[in-house]
Formats: sequence, structure tokens, C-alpha cells
Amino acid sequence: MEEKSTNKLNRDYMTNLLKRRSVIALCSGIITLVFAFYGIVAGIIRTVEVLEINGFYSFIFYTMISNTFAAFSVTLIIPFAVEGIKRKSFILPKWIAVLHYISATTIAITMFLVLAIMSWIAPDNAFGGSNFVTHVICPILILISFFQIENGYIYSLKNIFLACIPFYIYVFIYSIEVFLIGEANGGWIDIYEVKEHMSPIIAVPMLLFLGFCVSWLVAIISNFLTKKRVKKRYLYLENDLEPVEAKIEAYGLGNMMSQIKDENSILIPLDILNYIAKKSHVNTENLIKSYITGLINGQKASKINNK
Repeated sequence: MEEKSTNKLNRDYMTNLLKRRSVIALCSGIITLVFAFYGIVAGIIRTVEVLEINGFYSFIFYTMISNTFAAFSVTLIIPFAVEGIKRKSFILPKWIAVLHYISATTIAITMFLVLAIMSWIAPDNAFGGSNFVTHVICPILILISFFQIENGYIYSLKNIFLACIPFYIYVFIYSIEVFLIGEANGGWIDIYEVKEHMSPIIAVPMLLFLGFCVSWLVAIISNFLTKKRVKKRYLYLENDLEPVEAKIEAYGLGNMMSQIKDENSILIPLDILNYIAKKSHVNTENLIKSYITGLINGQKASKINNK
């Protein structure tokens, strides 16, 4: 009797967890959107007031580009989070998860370069006025939001290099506009005052290396948190199950998921079923069949009770 009660608690935990992941993704996405939007607006206003030029010229600043990228990526995530709340299962397409990681990396690069370099050579530009919020507060909150969203993906070395591309493109364009063309010939202003403090021959390779290091660090932290969450999640399924018990668990999980009113919102939790299959040495297909049977029987029982 006690074992059945424990199994029910485990199923309750897993179904509540699936829904909670969606709620966290939604809240984190909204936080990111709000602070990224604030960073964009503050940057435009500061460009008009301080530089006394067209506000859209502010988009030559990497801070503006990174905030815009972050806002765009979470705009894609929020609909999946809302849908996940209905379905009690947050599933994010891999390409969006990778895009979100890339945007988090661009934000992290912004903050790291401000703290490590700009704060020493141009502290007023780093922290003056609204820049403290856009360079430090917004990136910190956006990064926290990124690490809170559980998409379940482990980022590879390929993803790490991929996340560097936006920053590398920016460094390349900035080098051409500032170092090769120059402001006098119609190029960009040296907004980061690089030429005053360092030779471009040293600055460019250093920036490329630092960009990779930040991308690697963001991936390491994200991967660590993902593995930790998975381990914690499966502690509730740690006991070895006999094949019959595994099928009963799958059936019970399907029966519980049948409580969702919208039939189109019901998904098969393959990650959970795959784990149970490995622990009990049962074919995953058999557990899926048990899950679906429990789901159908649960829906039939609900219809009879509602008559």
C-alpha cells in the first residue's frame, strides 16, 4: 500500500514538474523581454541626448544588437511556454533552444567586455547614466532567465562556435568601419575608444578569444544545470522496477494525464518513459502502449463520471 502511495506521489511530481517548467519558461521569457526592451529604448534615448544624433545610430553599439537579439529569441519561446502550460509539457524545438543560447552568449559578452575592459578605459561610457542598467543589470537578469528555462538540451562545441558568430561578425564590421575606413572617410566613430588604448592588431585577436571563452562558459553553466535537473528529476524514479511494475507506472501516468481537458494538448513524455524502460529493462514501445491505454481508459472514465 505504501509503495502504491509512493508511486502516485512520483507521478504527481513528474506531471507537476512538466507544467512548472512551462510556467518558469514563460516568466523568464517575459523578464528577458521587458529588460531587453528597456535596454533598447534606453540606448536610443542616450544616443539622442548624449551624442545628439539619430537614435537609430545606436544600433552600431553591440549592447543594442545583443538586447535586440535576446528580445527576438524569447519572443519565439513565449508561445511554446504558453502552449506548454496547457499541455503540461514544455517542448522547445532545438533550433530555438540554440538561438536562445546564442542570444544569451551575446548578452554575456556585452557584460563581460564592459566589466573587464570598458570599465577601465572608459568608466563613464561603461556605467554612466542608463548604461549601468543596460550594461550590467539587464544582462544579469537576462542571463538568470536563460539559465532558469529548462529546455533539456546539452550544448556542444559546435554550438559554442556557432554562438560566437554574431560577435565575430560585429568585430569584423567594426574593424573595417573604424580601423580601415575611419571616421574621417565616412566610417564609424571609434565608440569604444579602442585605438586610443590598444593596437588593432592586438585588440581584434584578443576580442575573438574572449568571445569564445564567454560562449564556452555560458554553455558549461547551462549544461551543468541541465544535467543537475535531470538527475534530480529521475531521483523520483530511482528504484528499479520489475517489467510489470514499469507497465503499471506507465499506465498510471497516462491515466493521470487524461485529466487534461483539451485532448489535443496531451503529449507522450518520451523522456520519462525512456528512463523507466532503461531502469526496468522493458521495451519503450511497450511502455508507450501502456501509457496510451491508461490515457484512453482515464478519458473513458471521465466521460462516464460526467454523464
